Amino acid sequence: MTGPQPTPTARAVRLIFEYEGDAVHLVSQQPVDTVISGFDAHPEERPGHFVETRDDRGQRLARVPARGAFRESAEVFPEDHSQPITRVDVEARGAFTVLLPAPAEAAQVAVVRVAPAAPGARLAPGGATSPPPGTTRDVDLATFRLER
Repeated sequence: MTGPQPTPTARAVRLIFEYEGDAVHLVSQQPVDTVISGFDAHPEERPGHFVETRDDRGQRLARVPARGAFRESAEVFPEDHSQPITRVDVEARGAFTVLLPAPAEAAQVAVVRVAPAAPGARLAPGGATSPPPGTTRDVDLATFRLER
């Protein structure tokens, strides 16, 4: 009887970014042995910020959301606890971390803002919940070489 067969190691990378406004800097990249489920790595087309792996030709291989990144407001807690907590606009500044699939052909990573293509873009008729093609556009904020 033979023992369990080793499973191939999943290729992934942990990336740490810092940002101020739309200026993004890659602070750290570290290979990790983990599996990133399809739930975490899906090509969403809704507005927001995402990080992608791309091949040498710039073709997207995987995309994950950059949750909590590029926040432009902050909660303010009053000294008098009977007063309500308020939210104020601030410049987007901070850091975030993502785990991203990094298959063998991955050569670069990109931070992308998915923005509405046109103000007031409408959903398809018939009660569809997904935006029709062309209602969003990708804006590359920064691209970096992936270390191997």
